[in-house]
Amino acid sequence: MTVRQLLLVTTLILALTLRTGLTLRGQVQQTERKVLETRQELAKAREMELESEKYEVQLMNISMYAPLSADAIQGHDYSGDPSLTASGEKLVPGETAASGPNIPFGTEIYVEGLGWHTVLDRGSAVGPNDIDLAVKTTEESIQFGQQERLVIIKIP
Repeated sequence: MTVRQLLLVTTLILALTLRTGLTLRGQVQQTERKVLETRQELAKAREMELESEKYEVQLMNISMYAPLSADAIQGHDYSGDPSLTASGEKLVPGETAASGPNIPFGTEIYVEGLGWHTVLDRGSAVGPNDIDLAVKTTEESIQFGQQERLVIIKIP
């Protein structure tokens, strides 16, 4: 083997060794990134698990009431001052909800397809599995009727 051939073979061996070293370094870096991503995913999963303990989901009977409507009937649509809720807070159509005493005042609830509301009111016909949402008009209340929907209750 000539010196030139020996140098060529040595250069090829060095190049292959260097390439293998770079490839291994890249694989190590890629593995380190995957380990970091996995740790981040586990931390997020733990966070989500803890967060889920703050919510309860159940199927409830949903209806609507309109105590501020011009055709509201005292004793049927409201008792006392129609602009005030049982908690003493101002009634806000589209935001206020009435529930049974099993859900404390101030509890935030999400009604499937109808958004977030705050339980601030009670009703004589509102049981433990019922939610009554305040709306502007009696017509809107009648048109909605009573429906079963999923409700997410944010535990206070």
